[in-house]
Formats: sequence, structure tokens, C-alpha cells
Amino acid sequence: MGLVKTSITIPEDLYRGAKKVSNNFSAVTAEALKEYLKRQKIRKAVASFASWEKRSQKSVDMVNEMRREEGRNYADRTHRH
Repeated sequence: MGLVKTSITIPEDLYRGAKKVSNNFSAVTAEALKEYLKRQKIRKAVASFASWEKRSQKSVDMVNEMRREEGRNYADRTHRH
């Protein structure tokens, strides 16, 4: 994974708070951005649930099919216990 050097402008109180938590401001910022992106993905997925109801295939079957296409079977829910 490559690194990108960038300049950002944030409120001073956020910067001070981050520096109190860690001397590595870049690591704190990267972690916060990861969490933000994760929440955005979840929001997008939740918003799409209503549109899935209109499809002819069950959502769990669609997800399992997508995972098989991507070669990821780690969460295949076709086997019920």
C-alpha cells in the first residue's frame, strides 16, 4: 500500500485533541478516515435494502452469488445449522 502526503485544514481543537491521544497525527487521521468510510459504506448498504425488495432473488442468495463471483466463500449462508 502506498502512502500519500497531503495537506488538510481542520479545526484547531480537533488537532489538539488528536495530538493528546497520539504523537502520530497521521495514524490518528488515517484511523478516523477508515472509520468514516466504513460508516458511509454501511449507510449506503442500508439505504439500498429497500430497492432489494423489488428484486426476484432473495438478498441472501444475491450476496452469496456475488461472493462466489469474487471468490470469497467465507460467509456463505447457504448452509444452515
